[in-house]
Amino acid sequence: MKFTFLPCCDSSHTQSTKRSCSCNEDMPCVQTAQGLLKGVTSKFENETYYSFKGIPYAKPPIGDLRFKAPEPPERWEGERDASEHGPVCPQYNERMDRMEEGSEDCLYLNVYTKHLKPAKLLPVMVWIHGGSFYTGSGNSDFYGPDFFMTHDVVLVTFNYRLEVLGFLCLDNEQVPGNAGLKDQVAALQWVKRNITVFGGDCNNITIFGCSAGSACTSFHLISKMSEGLFNKAICQSGVCLNDWSYNIYPRQRAFQLGKLLGKETEDENELLEYLKSVPASSLVKIKLPPLEVDHIDLTDGLFFGPVVEKTCQSVKNFMTERPSDLVRKGHIAKVPLILGFTSGEGMEITRNLEHMIGMLNIEGILIPRELKLQLGPEKRREIEEKIRRQYFKGKNITTEMLQEVTDYMTDVLFSYNTARLAKYRTQLCGSSPIYLYQFIAESERNYMKTLYKIDHVKGVCHGDELHYLFHVTCLPIPLSDRSRKIIDQFMKLWVNFASTGNPTPSHYAELWKPFSVNEWNCFIIGDELKCIQIQDAENMKFWEEIYGEIDALNGYHRHTTD
Repeated sequence: MKFTFLPCCDSSHTQSTKRSCSCNEDMPCVQTAQGLLKGVTSKFENETYYSFKGIPYAKPPIGDLRFKAPEPPERWEGERDASEHGPVCPQYNERMDRMEEGSEDCLYLNVYTKHLKPAKLLPVMVWIHGGSFYTGSGNSDFYGPDFFMTHDVVLVTFNYRLEVLGFLCLDNEQVPGNAGLKDQVAALQWVKRNITVFGGDCNNITIFGCSAGSACTSFHLISKMSEGLFNKAICQSGVCLNDWSYNIYPRQRAFQLGKLLGKETEDENELLEYLKSVPASSLVKIKLPPLEVDHIDLTDGLFFGPVVEKTCQSVKNFMTERPSDLVRKGHIAKVPLILGFTSGEGMEITRNLEHMIGMLNIEGILIPRELKLQLGPEKRREIEEKIRRQYFKGKNITTEMLQEVTDYMTDVLFSYNTARLAKYRTQLCGSSPIYLYQFIAESERNYMKTLYKIDHVKGVCHGDELHYLFHVTCLPIPLSDRSRKIIDQFMKLWVNFASTGNPTPSHYAELWKPFSVNEWNCFIIGDELKCIQIQDAENMKFWEEIYGEIDALNGYHRHTTD
């Protein structure tokens, strides 16, 4: 069953305030396409705003709908209480180190707005949460909207299916994969259709996310299924060119899962019926053995995630070609983009360095998967030698090389491919601006670096910029005068971009110059703001030469449009 959505705002969906209901100033109501919602009035310091939580954006994906693409949401009668979040997807909550039972009935979103009837419709920002495709939610205990509500924007957060429930793939019409990404499309369709009644402009929607949520954001840039559902995008620490952003052995993982749970079979239909019958709790925090493949990769530990789907006539596919191929062909949304990374992304991996040493010294392990699958044995050895010389002076990796391994992980798993995506998009369709950034701010809000006990490593840990965008209440993260200044300038950049497509209007002392093929402009976000060029940075130049050589071997030409 396919979604249908209005091409723009539906003016017939007007707010209902004078009905015989319990709505009042403290419990405001809006009339959505599915029915009447009753929210609550929320406060943060001197700001007052409206919260509408737990809004169903699709039919509950339970029973026979497990593993399938979402179906349209159902209508309800009377008032629906929108004061509490809906259930989260069953998961291991890594951030809080606990199992969360949640519910398969988890497709809910939350809307926060200061004005239900603004003089001018407000820009809309839709957040896609991260969590390695197996953990996380849109709930306000971590993604608190308070900082956004000091500005004139509408913020939307939501849940989507995770791990096996969201990303099982059998490479067939029954389970083609990417159910979690299709959930996100359904959420965007709901926003497009309904956001006007919350004061939002359905023609000015910015999608943004961090880590896996950032990779998802970039997937929407290359998927035909997402066309027309957003106008701008921000990718924080993750893009579709990263090896970890998608899986290449999903069918093997599915059969491994069946065997782990007690069903050893080679019949996909038998496996599917079995997996539909097991409790959701059996599909959480899955640990699978290494795959029997020719080459192991650093990212093999992500068992279930986005996939390249097989083309099926009866199924609407999210993505049927490799992301790198789609990007090189120019199949990417021509919308304004912000792309970026933190200065020490690799800490997220190297916090467990003592358990990785053996793997890091395996031949070929340091070569990115995308390159490895295109190279013969001799070329692989040549490139690996270059990598080991560049980062480790040709020596075996030890636990004493924490900074060096962090730098390598930052570049190979995050920063270079972010700049590479900016380069490809600029070469192929340079009319829409791209803004590249590096986040370097450090204060008491850089919680993850302290939690991992690696304060001596240089840089900002993966995900630590989130605490400058969202008001976190589930963790002990302080808010000082210094961090308030960083929050204020960071928020203004994001809100300016969502509002106008330009993060630094002309009155800014330091202008954020767009990225170009010849000038890799990068905006440094710290206590102060500055714009530099990074194309000649040593490690960027190193990877640009390696990928450039492979592109040339494969006949990918560089056509610039600047």
